[in-house]
Amino acid sequence: MGMGFVARNHLGKCMFAGNEQLQGFSEPELAEALAIRRALEVCRSEGCLSIVLASDCLSMVNKIKSTTQDRSRVGIVVSDIKSLASGFTRCSFLHVRRGMNVAAHKLARSCEHSVNLFYLG
Repeated sequence: MGMGFVARNHLGKCMFAGNEQLQGFSEPELAEALAIRRALEVCRSEGCLSIVLASDCLSMVNKIKSTTQDRSRVGIVVSDIKSLASGFTRCSFLHVRRGMNVAAHKLARSCEHSVNLFYLG
């Protein structure tokens, strides 16, 4: 299984994108959480302080936005996401239909058969 993320600016231009293989993972929700956490880490390291993260996984967006502690298997990653998000000037999470998230899914699938990629636009 792989994860992929695409970071775009306010005009929709790709600023950076990446993917990574996830060895030993088979849960899509966990892969989504790890992709969101990785995107936050990259945004922070690249100096992007005002971001909107879009995901087609409604349950993950709801878990991130929730004020209650998540005790599920992905809870620790959700906690990491919330902690990382607090370090941004602006960080919001948005649910989008899967058709709006095609590039990230293609990146996630491509790393199952190749090396990890990272693109800086």
